[in-house]
Amino acid sequence: MPRSPVWPCTSPACCARAPPRAPNSGERVVTSGSPDDAGTHADTVAVVGMGIAVPGACDTDELWKLLSGDRPVFEEPGDRFPLDSFWSPDPAAEDRAYVRTSGFLHDFRPHPRLAEEIAAGTFSAADQNPVWLRHCLLRARDTVTARDTDRYAYYVGSSTLVGQRTDEATLAESVALHTAERLHGDDPVRRAEAAERLRALLGRHHGHGAGRPVDTLPDRVARAAAAGLLPADCEFAVVDAACSSSLYAIGLGVASLLAGDCDVAYCGGVSGVTPRYNVTFSKLRGLSTGGDVRAFDRGADGTLFSDGAGIVALKRLGRAVEDGDAVLGVLVGFGGSSDGRGTAIYAPNPKGQRRCLDRAWRHAGLTADDIDWVIAHGTGTAVGDAVELKTLAEATDPGGLWCGSNKSLLGHTGWSSGVVSVVQALTALREGAIPAQRRFIEPGLTAENGDGVRVPVDAVPWHEGGPRPRVAGVSAFGFGGTNAHLLVADRAPVPRVRHVPPPETDPVVLLAWTAHLPGDPDPAAVARLVRDGRAPGPRTFGPRYPAPPFPDVRLPPPTVRSTDAGQLMALRVASLFSAEHGELWDPVRATTGVFAAAGGPPPSAMDHLVRCHAAELDGLLDGPDHAAFTDWLDELRSTTPPTTKDTLPGILPNIIPARIANRHDLGGPTMLVDTGATSGLTAVHTAARQLARGDVDMALVLGVSATARPEFAHVMGIDPEHIAEGAFLLALSRDSVARAHGLNPLAHVRTAWSGTPQPSTRFTCGAAGTGRTFLGADGVLAVIRALHADASDVAVGPADGAPGPVITLSPVAHSSPHRQTRTSR
Repeated sequence: MPRSPVWPCTSPACCARAPPRAPNSGERVVTSGSPDDAGTHADTVAVVGMGIAVPGACDTDELWKLLSGDRPVFEEPGDRFPLDSFWSPDPAAEDRAYVRTSGFLHDFRPHPRLAEEIAAGTFSAADQNPVWLRHCLLRARDTVTARDTDRYAYYVGSSTLVGQRTDEATLAESVALHTAERLHGDDPVRRAEAAERLRALLGRHHGHGAGRPVDTLPDRVARAAAAGLLPADCEFAVVDAACSSSLYAIGLGVASLLAGDCDVAYCGGVSGVTPRYNVTFSKLRGLSTGGDVRAFDRGADGTLFSDGAGIVALKRLGRAVEDGDAVLGVLVGFGGSSDGRGTAIYAPNPKGQRRCLDRAWRHAGLTADDIDWVIAHGTGTAVGDAVELKTLAEATDPGGLWCGSNKSLLGHTGWSSGVVSVVQALTALREGAIPAQRRFIEPGLTAENGDGVRVPVDAVPWHEGGPRPRVAGVSAFGFGGTNAHLLVADRAPVPRVRHVPPPETDPVVLLAWTAHLPGDPDPAAVARLVRDGRAPGPRTFGPRYPAPPFPDVRLPPPTVRSTDAGQLMALRVASLFSAEHGELWDPVRATTGVFAAAGGPPPSAMDHLVRCHAAELDGLLDGPDHAAFTDWLDELRSTTPPTTKDTLPGILPNIIPARIANRHDLGGPTMLVDTGATSGLTAVHTAARQLARGDVDMALVLGVSATARPEFAHVMGIDPEHIAEGAFLLALSRDSVARAHGLNPLAHVRTAWSGTPQPSTRFTCGAAGTGRTFLGADGVLAVIRALHADASDVAVGPADGAPGPVITLSPVAHSSPHRQTRTSR
């Protein structure tokens, strides 16, 4: 298929202002425009750079060649991990996966600058996630014109569960500490020496360097990937919404650009295949038993996961035209949603999927008839594909929409799958063709009977120059019911107007808050915590978090036993909130989002990690080490159930906020954000921006600190005696929404990203405020404490002048700073 020609700029005004220039990395221009065009499309964002790293493709030319072929990328892990320690042909085998193949980036070829850095020892090729992500950043930057005054945003979709280095570092801490405890429990010196010896042994086995475990966590990985490429104080967050994470990351970058808070945004995701993830997904029977991903096909029997990373560089369209950048496409509409209440946390819900489609189309001012092609989530699981195709068919006219999935060739790239599909859409615009759906032999029942969509069996010409823009929709539906849909076009559609009042006339407001702490302290004790920082009661909930009452969770006991403490704490604090304030979200359930902050690997995930790696460790340890490890493993197995269908949803961090959306039937976007110590502040900042844009009408902001166990503290690099457990929940809205539903705001909320908190800051995020560290929740607690300050304007920012959001509260005098009251109707 011949490539589409470059669209030169034809506007005299544009040429007089900024002559076209050749892009410097071989990317072709898909669209262009003039400053006048940009002025009428003030809410249009242009893609001006992109980078990709998936098995078989480390640039867009290679990606197109792969997608135009017929050979999938799946193979065995080789030296990545010892397959036979994690594999069994029996799907029922305890803590084993039944698949031998996945998509591994064995053929990774780094960007030339990165290759030099690896050769110089600045980066290690073994540090997979940061290296893959840096490669994509470098590729994306190659075509971007930068100015000295530029402000940047950087959003990355990822998770603690999709990094092999994270798993190995966490495993080493758990094994070293607990085995050493059994070897030398009464001798602290010998115990510490044994723990260090075991860490070194596991480090050599896994190929670790001398780095700290905390540096393998997603926020550190993302920052390391951008070191020297982006300012250290740029707007930043790791976003975890499972498989929709990188689309949400792009949505957050778009929001920052359109709010005028940055000039250039780099957004995407990174995800790696891990043996533990394959084991847990196998127990859902979601992996292909035949080793072949057959999206939409009658023979579909599951998916296969792949390594992957991708980044897109974004600017406002007008700025891109002024800079003479190669505009690879424009992003014209984004929609996010949650499934709400459904049959199970892992079962797809067509109602939630339809919501995100409708929201993206409405934001773009388009209808389904304006969409040419949807790059579906299309994982190759029969039920998931059927729900997705049926939802699309019901939303479109018969035969009017092409639908395909890249997972049949690339595999499921997990947390990066959304941005991988966006790069595919941009490449297809450039090439002027919709690629054929590979591994597609006989339509499944929905593909056969749903006449609203067509699966292309041959490449379809997709040339520019028609009466309307070429538009592709990209879908990503995350585990736990977190849905996203993004519209990518070759040029901006007809201008549209969104009627969103400016923040100064309809400010974001804080409505109410609730705390859940060990010992269930009375209101007076909680008040002391927020007033003067004295934490009431015990520091933790004990060795095992107690199961909440059934009405709080509405989960069967076996599921509760497999569900991480952070998720149960989220359900409990939401129940306490409802009992104290009522279900404030009831009038706006469909447009209520949940934005959570939590830190580090979930405690249940750490336990299941040991179960999954037990066979590998059994062959590594010997003598007294082996006996002590076996003793501890027997105890762990007595309290941690074998891997079942409940394990993966029970340990995924993004399910923490999704549990609230599912239990209370909420339909707004749901995500977890991670910026390390400032995660709670980032969650408030993210929620406030979504409210200001009109993307949600109410936002629940959740901070959870779910474990104070020694191995967790060592991974996080914090003294275990300083970590406290607890959960805090805020409700935010816009003033107009609150007033319309009879709610009295407690404070007006303003947020900004600032590397240096303003002089008016009275509270900082961290242990200094309370004497205890509520990891992940400190920022939310700091906002609650600021609400009770005796001042007209109180700012909350990061400790020690670190970069991060600054939240400013202006209390409303007529209300109690804690209990929500309704006005009379």
